[in-house]
Parts: sequence; structure tokens; C-alpha cells
Amino acid sequence: METTPIPQPFPILNLPFVALWNVIRKTRPAHQPSFFPEETQALTTTEDVQKMIDYMGGKQGTEMGSEYFNVFSEYICALYRKDIFAVQINVNTSPPGLTSLLEWMNDRQSVLNSCLISGDCNCNEMIDQFFKKREFSIRQLCLNLKLSPEIKPFNFGILEMEEFFVRIIDVTDPIPNWITVDSVLTSNCIIMYIGASPFTGTDLNRIVKGWINGNNPRMEFFYVVVKQFNMRSLLDGIEFEKRETTVKRIYIPEDKHFKIQRPITKRTIVGGYDIRRNDGTVATFKVLHRPQNQGVLWFVMVVWKKTGDS
Repeated sequence: METTPIPQPFPILNLPFVALWNVIRKTRPAHQPSFFPEETQALTTTEDVQKMIDYMGGKQGTEMGSEYFNVFSEYICALYRKDIFAVQINVNTSPPGLTSLLEWMNDRQSVLNSCLISGDCNCNEMIDQFFKKREFSIRQLCLNLKLSPEIKPFNFGILEMEEFFVRIIDVTDPIPNWITVDSVLTSNCIIMYIGASPFTGTDLNRIVKGWINGNNPRMEFFYVVVKQFNMRSLLDGIEFEKRETTVKRIYIPEDKHFKIQRPITKRTIVGGYDIRRNDGTVATFKVLHRPQNQGVLWFVMVVWKKTGDS
């Protein structure tokens, strides 16, 4: 008896967008094609797109959510012929969820434009695993965290990216020891903006001397919030020229069109201490204080391009 061949399912997601939209629009609501498992069909026909994405993000099971989120994301990327532009990760993402995300990103692209990691951080595991398992490079990384007092220094490895921003929410006293001087010395960032650090004047002295001796070769702007310290501990052993307050210079970072809004758009440096790197490059640093924030200082350092005012 002759058997009827079973037709292969048509890969509807491979249709061009206009054709796909026409298929969906002309299908009766009771028979809408579903890109999701049967148990999610009621959700996809009654809830809006944002709730679908929330569901796919793993509320009913991380593994299933990650799988269908990846399929959906791959389709959108293929449709517009673009890579993933930005990723936002909750610091309390489960280890399997984080591993799934990183394995997928490692396989699909070599560079991510912007990444935001945020939330209440009660342990080091997630961020340490992120930096350990990540293989793709990141141009702009922002950490927006509320840190537990028990937090230990994160294992950042080498911070090599264009912009590294850290915002610390609800600062505690003492400030958790979440970052080390070595993390700054071994970094290769253009802009580093670090809020609520455990650094001292002696730590800043090491960072400045490290830059003079060739560390952070791409750095243009370094900003960090620290506890109050004695200026002598910062200036010890550093050759500098103190500039008068009549000297005003402006630093404007290049607009890179990053996804995450950067905390600086322009910085005017009034006076300050000029230092010179071994290759002749000039930088200026100064320490700022605000009367309403007793016990807190802001350290700012700008590296001037050789073609500009030094």
C-alpha cells in the first residue's frame, strides 16, 4: 500500500517580516500560529508582548524560558541583521540561567555594546561567574548594585573595556571592600567611574603612580568616591605642578552612542595638580568635597590628549 509522505513543518520564522506579518494578520484569532508550547498559548493570546517576554524570561522555568527567549532573540537579530546591542542582568539570576545566557552569547557574537548588571548583591558568586565565563568583549559595562556588608572583592580579572561605571545604592559604613587597587592598576579602560569605593589616599597614590609608570594606557577619565583622607598621603612621592584656579580646562568624552546613559557628558577642571607620564602625556587630578557630604571626597583625574591644552 502506498504511504502518504508526511510533510515537513514549514519554518515560519524564516519568512521575511512582511510575509510573516501577513500570515499572522490573516489567521483567525482562534487559530493563531503559536511559537510557544501549548501551556503558554493562552498567555500569548491574552497578554501583551511585554508580559510574553517576561514569561519567556523564565518565570515558569529558567531552562524553558531561556530556550524560547534565545529563539525569539535570534529571530529578531536575523530579521534586522544585527547583533545583540545591550544586555541587562539581575545580580540574583540563578547560576543555570547565567550559564545559559553566557554560553549563548559566547557562541553568537564576539562583542557586546552595553551591559548592565543590577540589583541587591548579597554574595560574590554571580558577578565572579560572569567575569569567569564571559568570552565576548564588552564596550560599556555598568554595575548598579546595593552591596551587602559581607561582600568581598569581586574577581573582575582584567577590566578591558571602553567605559566602566559603578553605582552603589544605599552606601553603608564601612564601605564593603568590593574592589581592589590591583583591579584598577591592571585595567585598560577609557573611562572609569566608580562610586563609593573602599580606597584610601594611599590607594589613590598607588593608582596615580601606576598611571605615571604606564598602567591604564588608554585612560582619559577616572572618577572615584572615597572616604576623607589626608592630602599628603595622596601626593607622597609624586612630582606635580599645582595649577591656579584661574586655569580652567574642559574634558568632553567622545559620544559612542552607548545604550546606558553615562554619568558624565562634560567635566570642567579648575586648577588641580598636573602630572606627566613617562611618555610625556599630561594629566590633571584634583580632590573635590561638598559641604553637604561630610567625610566623603571625590577624586577626579583627566588625561589630556597631546594635541590639546596641557
